[in-house]
Amino acid sequence: MGSSSRVKFGLAFQASQTDAHYLKCLKLANRYGFDMFQVYDDLLFKPAWSVLDQIAPHVRDSRMNLTIGPGVTNPFHYHPAIIAAYISYLDQETRGKAFLMIGRGAFHDIVGITIENPIRAVREAIVIIDNLIHGRKVDFNGKWFSLTAEAQFRWTPPSDWDPKPNSGGRRIPIWIGTWGPKMCQLAGSMKEVTGVMVSSIIDPRYIVSLRENLAIGARRASRDVESLELGLVSGTVVSKDRDTAFKLAREAVALYLPYLSPMTEFVGIDQAEVDGVREALAKGDTKLATSLVSEKSVDSFKPWGTPDDIIEKVSNLMNTGLTRINFGFGRGPEDIEGIELLGKKVLPYFASS
Repeated sequence: MGSSSRVKFGLAFQASQTDAHYLKCLKLANRYGFDMFQVYDDLLFKPAWSVLDQIAPHVRDSRMNLTIGPGVTNPFHYHPAIIAAYISYLDQETRGKAFLMIGRGAFHDIVGITIENPIRAVREAIVIIDNLIHGRKVDFNGKWFSLTAEAQFRWTPPSDWDPKPNSGGRRIPIWIGTWGPKMCQLAGSMKEVTGVMVSSIIDPRYIVSLRENLAIGARRASRDVESLELGLVSGTVVSKDRDTAFKLAREAVALYLPYLSPMTEFVGIDQAEVDGVREALAKGDTKLATSLVSEKSVDSFKPWGTPDDIIEKVSNLMNTGLTRINFGFGRGPEDIEGIELLGKKVLPYFASS
């Protein structure tokens, strides 16, 4: 199981603010020692790739000690070949500081996309992406996706960037973003995959169950589960004022609660609450949706409160097998205060423990 000495910390952001805001957050992340900068690729927010493209030169030119990437992108909104091109370009522009998180994704219903057998689709997508970024010319004919052996990137990397992918050089980390047990098993079984990034839930029991499923997949492929990463990214609201933190956390939970099954059932959230929030959101009534979110839902899906509260909640996760935690933000000006509080109070606590 994991321990505080092993756990790394990063930041994650909803793509809804200005480029200047993300650049400021990036500099704070680097200053305080966060080593991962994740941008959510959620439908109808700003495209994660555009945000990442804007900050990539700063990561490269300042030689920042962190990596950047989208999480979680999905193959239902972009063909895997497009994802492969995007992530390869990002890796090039950061000079080897990129990562990819891919999974089933969410919000498909609002654009009429029906997802069948997402596990197979994600597996096929990862195979295609991995082949393309390593320059392998392979015919691939899957149930969801296909690619001919003629497919290859049609640009020349800059002269100062030579990852030599075909000779065992640079490998872009590929994470599967999920909260499902079967997808965790897939991650464990695929040699192309670095690990799993679990979203939202902060119930230690659920994290442990997902690690067990990661291990099941690893055993099937004769992989050592200890070599795999298990991360958690969860929207975080940290403030000097607990009441303010709870209010903001409750608003954030309302937006995602209808999409969090089977986690809602696992932690015992009343289905009537989930349905009520879904109906209110469908009518555009976010105020009503927020009012229907219970304290139990907030406590199950958001680390919130003062820095001391966050320390307590993170401490409860330390023996679950997690190897990293990414604190999620995206509200705007409150992000700066939150990052400062985490950087000055929370990270030093775990660095010294």
